[in-house]
Amino acid sequence: MGRCVVFTLAALLALVEIGSCMECFQCNSQSDPTCQDPFGGRTIVECRTQDSINYNRAYLSSVLPRELIEGVTGAPRYCHKFVFQNGATVRTCLDANPTDLDQTCRLLENAARLAPNDATKQIKHCSVCDKDRCNGAGSIAASAPLAIIAVIAAYLYTKQ
Repeated sequence: MGRCVVFTLAALLALVEIGSCMECFQCNSQSDPTCQDPFGGRTIVECRTQDSINYNRAYLSSVLPRELIEGVTGAPRYCHKFVFQNGATVRTCLDANPTDLDQTCRLLENAARLAPNDATKQIKHCSVCDKDRCNGAGSIAASAPLAIIAVIAAYLYTKQ
């Protein structure tokens, strides 16, 4: 029984990254065709960095509502993917309400209603997710050093 618990704990620890922050894909298909589906993008950004905020201000201010670009002080940042009626795809980090992730999508839909003839504002698809790189082609983030430590600890435990 004890060995089973140790191996289960080791497996769970191997899937956790300690000290990391949310990482998301960041691109705009209007300047990077690999951003569209099927997704082939490679640009990853840590959401807590100023780089993600600067990117949104520089490249998405014409596409996204101002309240999404500026964000909310202290709000958590999550991965987002938007596809607009004009075919543009955007993947980025944005502030979001952790108890209502769909709030961002509703803000985009409201902005679209204010500009019904502007295809660059009309949303075709909107998703918000809270796992690393979840706004791309799905991945599981694993911590190799932690996995090695967990395996060694499990091995040493079974030798006792």
